[in-house]
Amino acid sequence: MAAPAAPDGGFWGWMAVVACFMGNVIGDGVMYSFGIFLPKFKEYFQCGSGEVSTINSIQMGVTFASGPIASYMTNRLGWRLTTVIGSVLASAGLCLSAVAPSVFFLYFSAGGLLGLGLGIIYLPRLDCITQYFDKKRPFVTGIAICGSGIGTFIMAPLTDVLLNMYDWKICLVILGGICFTNCFFGLMFQPLPKSQDEDSIGCEKMGDTNSETLLKGGAEPETAKETFGEMFHLLRDWAFMLFAVSNFLTSLGYPIPYTFVPDNAIHLGLTERQGSYLVGLIGISNTIARVVLGALSQKLNRLFLYNTCLVICGITMAVSNFFQPMMAAIFSVDCTLAVANATLIPALNSSAVTVIEPVISNTTSWACDPYVGQLIYVNCYGVTSAAYVLLTTLVLADLLGADKFTNAFGLLLLFQGVATFIGPPIVGFMFDAFGTYNEGFILMGSMISLSGLMLYPVPCIMTMLATKDKQPEEMELLEEPS
Repeated sequence: MAAPAAPDGGFWGWMAVVACFMGNVIGDGVMYSFGIFLPKFKEYFQCGSGEVSTINSIQMGVTFASGPIASYMTNRLGWRLTTVIGSVLASAGLCLSAVAPSVFFLYFSAGGLLGLGLGIIYLPRLDCITQYFDKKRPFVTGIAICGSGIGTFIMAPLTDVLLNMYDWKICLVILGGICFTNCFFGLMFQPLPKSQDEDSIGCEKMGDTNSETLLKGGAEPETAKETFGEMFHLLRDWAFMLFAVSNFLTSLGYPIPYTFVPDNAIHLGLTERQGSYLVGLIGISNTIARVVLGALSQKLNRLFLYNTCLVICGITMAVSNFFQPMMAAIFSVDCTLAVANATLIPALNSSAVTVIEPVISNTTSWACDPYVGQLIYVNCYGVTSAAYVLLTTLVLADLLGADKFTNAFGLLLLFQGVATFIGPPIVGFMFDAFGTYNEGFILMGSMISLSGLMLYPVPCIMTMLATKDKQPEEMELLEEPS
């Protein structure tokens, strides 16, 4: 008996969209705004940026790498129970972090446990709306993934407000309670009718814990053997490996702004609240850009669009702390003199203040304000990094074909997870060595730009190889007797 057709709506279908959207708001919002705690951890545990940033790297790395676990749990336990288990783990990770005796304990609680919970709840919510919708799938998926950017936009300022009102330990417990509410949204994933088709692994088999309709006997070992065989074959595919290495380089730098923008803002002389707003702006600009880039990807070459966005993204990260000095140089503003004059104003008489104050306000209000430079950077990063989130799967399918996509994407997640483990600690330890984030941002920005540049020749290589493959066939046709 074949699986029933996707209902493409209905009450429970749209409830699933709402639940998926809120899951992205809560899950991604907590993960991408967690860097706001970095200055608090540094102060409380008296450690450097390298040690503290390892928390974020473990958290994001485990979130990416837990895909196979989430897939297994979703198939065996269903959407609802898998989401509840993941939500409880994420909540426990946050609450245990509130009583952490050392930064090494945070590696387990805020890094491993929280990351595992967030990774487990990610797959079932997307799988559910995929199975509930067919014709409307692109539309509802677009709505759902917008929750990620909106969640970052909401959770970053909310975390800062909570930190100003309460101790960071209480703040973690509150966030743990927010994560726990995702259990309620998980219950909105109503199972579809179960199927008798054993070749299907759709959500109709994930409706409950009953396993009579799951794969039986020797099918699982055989399927696993075929899966690993195809993955091994992909490791010898030049197009996949080039794209995987590119993705690895991108993933080295992708978590850097979410981890270090708040602490970098403090070192630039900004307030903690301004740092949290900067993270929030990444989220909202990223959300808007996903919609725009989604439309552009229907009109332009997706690989070219993807590469160009990555190159710009890397350049802006490399010069992120130099936007304000560049603006001052372009508009011929001496910020040092302006600040010196500003300190002398109170000592001047009222008439002098009337003459000088407008000049200073016109210069220092934006050209000499590092906040303006950071605003330019986070918006550029939010817009251009949206291509990495949105177009990676589309470009991968274009390069390899839909038949290889599932295993290729699973293998690609492994490259992303490993890179996410590595990137933040490197920048953190570079800050401890040099005293600024400039060197780390330049290094990771270069990696992102390189990841885009290395993919530009792909169309030419594919054309050359296709031409080379056709030449022997043409020669054979010419040699055939008439």
